[in-house]
Amino acid sequence: MIYANSVLGARSPKHPDFLDLCMALTGRAPHAGVYLDTHRRARRVIDVTLPPGHDDAFWPLLGYVAGLTAPDRIPLLRGLAGSGATTENLKALCAAFGTTSAAPMLHIEGVTPEAGLPPAGDADHRRIGIADLTEGWNLLNQGPDRVDLIAIGSPHASAPECRLLARGLTGRPVQVATIVTAGRGIIADLKTDGTLAALQSCGVQVIPDLCWCSISEPVFPPAARNVMTNSGKYAHYGPGLSGRTLRFGSLADCVSAALTGRAPSAPPGWLGA
Repeated sequence: MIYANSVLGARSPKHPDFLDLCMALTGRAPHAGVYLDTHRRARRVIDVTLPPGHDDAFWPLLGYVAGLTAPDRIPLLRGLAGSGATTENLKALCAAFGTTSAAPMLHIEGVTPEAGLPPAGDADHRRIGIADLTEGWNLLNQGPDRVDLIAIGSPHASAPECRLLARGLTGRPVQVATIVTAGRGIIADLKTDGTLAALQSCGVQVIPDLCWCSISEPVFPPAARNVMTNSGKYAHYGPGLSGRTLRFGSLADCVSAALTGRAPSAPPGWLGA
């Protein structure tokens, strides 16, 4: 929903389920919240330090920290216009933002379609620097270095992400359980181009339509105690939902952990580690 509002320009507050049902039955929605232009304006402007040499882990990490920085209001993130953010990057950022903020959307200057809306008159200013990102990384990495499950696909993995995973493995068998969740349409595409077979030949399990936040035993391997993921969303929710400890990192970190059973022990170099 945050991605739809922020990146696609759709309009939807965070509805409770029964209100969604009432809207479906009546064809009417409340004339309030982010349905209205005035409530889509940023009330916190956040200047972001873009780390040189950052990888894909930067985006969910930034979303997580941005949510902590703007837990109750829509933010405008500045400093990312030249970042080259992809659809996958923005998806990961929005998902992680939703774990720590109650806001229904965010704006990214030079990236998202409504970032030119003037901030609200009462908007204030904050900054997210390297120290803040490092603190966020530490919060998402409470588990031990040794991991026994790799969790990819929260939100569902896209076809490009699955292809990158397959290329990273380069035919090598995984040494710990590795599970990818994706939509069935994406899985059909991966079957057509050979990516699904490549992943399965490495021992990767690809599951359709489930979200990691709803996976329980026995689909979740009962023996797995420590999990590695590239999802800021699941790194945040996973400990409470699964009773396991979590490690967070880039997709390349997840590939390495799948092959070795070990997560990086320190923050990435682009955080100044």
